[in-house]
Amino acid sequence: MVSIVVVASGCSTTGGNDGSPDARRYYDTYSEQQGDPTSGRVSGQAAGPATGQNGSGGTVLPQPAPPREPGLLDDNTFVDAGTQGFVDTREDPLSTFAADVDTGSYRAARTLLAEGHLPPPESVRAEEWVNSFDSGFPLPERQDLELRSDQSAAPSGTHGTRLVRIGLQARDIGPEEWRPVALTMVVDTSGSMDIRERLGLVKASLAVLVGSLRPSDTIAIVTYETDATPLLEPTPVRRADEILAAIDRLQAGGSTNLEAGLLLGYDQARSAHRADATNVVILASDGVANVGVTDGGRLASAIRDNGRRGVHLVTVGFGMGNYNDHLMEQLADQGDGFYAYVDTFDEAERLFVDDLRATLTPVAKDTKIQVEFDPRTVSAYRLIGYENRALADEDFEDVAVDAGEVGSGHRVTALYEVRPTGQAEVGDSIGTVRVRWRSVEGDDQREDALALALGASEPPSGTLGVVAAVADLAQLVKDGEERTPSSLERRVETLVEQEAPGASELAGLLADVVAAR
Repeated sequence: MVSIVVVASGCSTTGGNDGSPDARRYYDTYSEQQGDPTSGRVSGQAAGPATGQNGSGGTVLPQPAPPREPGLLDDNTFVDAGTQGFVDTREDPLSTFAADVDTGSYRAARTLLAEGHLPPPESVRAEEWVNSFDSGFPLPERQDLELRSDQSAAPSGTHGTRLVRIGLQARDIGPEEWRPVALTMVVDTSGSMDIRERLGLVKASLAVLVGSLRPSDTIAIVTYETDATPLLEPTPVRRADEILAAIDRLQAGGSTNLEAGLLLGYDQARSAHRADATNVVILASDGVANVGVTDGGRLASAIRDNGRRGVHLVTVGFGMGNYNDHLMEQLADQGDGFYAYVDTFDEAERLFVDDLRATLTPVAKDTKIQVEFDPRTVSAYRLIGYENRALADEDFEDVAVDAGEVGSGHRVTALYEVRPTGQAEVGDSIGTVRVRWRSVEGDDQREDALALALGASEPPSGTLGVVAAVADLAQLVKDGEERTPSSLERRVETLVEQEAPGASELAGLLADVVAAR
């Protein structure tokens, strides 16, 4: 087995076996570390006299009060990805999209719901809600990726409409096969990161990360505010004290030059590039950019170029209220990485210990999924979500087209509503789903396929019932519906009674949505 460094930040005598209690201290004591917020002190600046005499005996003006802290719903940027409608199979039998393992939309929604706020409709990306729940499909044992499918009656569809679930699973890579990691953290230390202990949570997250990596893995840190600064050169985790000392020096203040930070982070990552390692840049930010290039689209070429060189981008969002979800998601998509959102220490532990390991252990690159429906048995179909991951049908076999990266143990779920033709019968072929990807070990293209047959029109149960309800609930929030259908509530109650995996979390999600209305 691979040994894990046990790291304690701060006072080492108080740390637990995994170092997490000390990591939490960065978050819990952040306000105290910054001083009394009512004193007029600006983070990163020395406190001085508010009124009276200055050091030379002259009179100084009162310092302005700190800016008002935005509410959770204030100044956020979400962009509606739209909602896909039904497609006539005779006109276009092919549906093609890039694999997506992002969960940012769902985690941001949970943050708002926990405070009694409905998520803005434009913030909802249904596939990210669905992919936050376990499909329950088994992981492949031999090949990198494997397709599975099941189906039921579509709860929200017309009579006869089927809900077809397509699951893509990646094999689980054990610790003995983990590649070395060369990780560059790009940390937003602008003034907005002082809002509600955001930087404290970033520091805690970094400390958790140090405790979860191996001694030979390396961490570099770049910070940015008005300008970008290399804070820590690539440092092996075995020298944890140096990494933690750099974390201690993180302090918020200044404008937000995301462009400078990201480009310097890539420079650092390329200089530390290891051919035998997974090379990743992790951007930790609230997504707000007001200096330099502020449009993710204009940074796309630099991000894609570094992706082709083997340096991938993961974006982690911190803090609702003056938050740019759109930019963080857009950057991750361009970088063939994934986008996550963190707002509590427990979420940071889950992401930086469990979820991030899958990303740091990639199984497949440029992963694309294509479903070809049979016009003889399918009159129309609709893909739920993936609006901003759609690809041209001809891009499926084009090796030059970038797509999503899938990591160890990742599960990707896609839901289709399918309308059978009048002559279609149970057991008839309704199409074929194919997945195409590039091997991590080389550039050879690989492919898997699965035939789809028309199933019985039975109500969804188990994990299929859970993700069907999650998708319907996401659509209700996206549509701005003021009432939750009693039929959906009964479906959730039944799933809880059946003890379906994920039903308890679903019930809590539904209760929060109802309470927020």
